[in-house]
Amino acid sequence: MELSIVQWQGNFAYFALRFLFSRRAATSFDKQLYLMELVGEEDWHFNLASGLLSFGQHLHFQAQVLGTESDHDHTWLWAWANEGSNIPFSLLQCALQLKALGEKQQIPELTTPMLQLGDIDGHTLAMLASGVCQANAYYRCPYEGGAAFVLIQDESFPKPTEPPLARIASVFPQAISSIDIPDHRLALIGHLDHHGLVYEEVVGQVLVKENGEPVLTAVFDEQNRLTNLEVQVQAATR
Repeated sequence: MELSIVQWQGNFAYFALRFLFSRRAATSFDKQLYLMELVGEEDWHFNLASGLLSFGQHLHFQAQVLGTESDHDHTWLWAWANEGSNIPFSLLQCALQLKALGEKQQIPELTTPMLQLGDIDGHTLAMLASGVCQANAYYRCPYEGGAAFVLIQDESFPKPTEPPLARIASVFPQAISSIDIPDHRLALIGHLDHHGLVYEEVVGQVLVKENGEPVLTAVFDEQNRLTNLEVQVQAATR
């Protein structure tokens, strides 16, 4: 049975969004864990005029405004469509980048000014944006009646010191157990790319090798769900 144009476009948008999210979900989850390690229980403050997101007295990062969630009508409003908040144009660049991507790939969730919260919410969109815009992390800034989601983009943001393989061995299983990621294989590949690790793909497996020997072996079922992950992490030498 042939699909109508509307059905085909709907399926294309669904799979495009599924692909984009899967590709970036584990890395975005990793970034959030690291942000939590950095800021701990510090109070936050966001200056809309300057785009400066502060945690306590010592951590200050430049950030972009992605959008807002409303507790009243349970909707998401993209920052580029928020005319009432007078958001500086310089802080809309990431939101506009997502909009342009949505227009290019015909993804209505990225181009519709206001969305009803459900399967897709601010965290989902922020995780996607964190990967697409190569942000350091995102932060949910709650206020009375809702919350704003901002993306940290700052060259001074500290980098993790943990070796990439050790980080992946710890974080990736947490990511797939905490988030509904449609395609675990894509998520791992995206995570490996983020860490700059070269990998090989064989039927049902993704491998990372050092000196010709596997140091990471990931096995997937026919639905690309992870069934086994083995990582050889060398002990640090002094």
